Amino acid sequence: MKIMKENWVRIYSSKDLMQVKIAEDVLKQNNIVSHIANHPDSAMPMLGRADLYTLPENAERAKEVLKANGVE
Repeated sequence: MKIMKENWVRIYSSKDLMQVKIAEDVLKQNNIVSHIANHPDSAMPMLGRADLYTLPENAERAKEVLKANGVE
């Protein structure tokens, strides 16, 4: 599946990539397609951030699922 991010909506962001991966897994368990975009800092990659995106039609439900699972 090719992911086109032009129309995707950012639903979660963190400096902790592992937290974003957990959020992605929670969405996957709830049949919500998502994609992680990692933005490492050029000088110190560990100081960057990662964003989690989903399709606009899934954004509201995805946020609710994350909140219900303690991912905020």
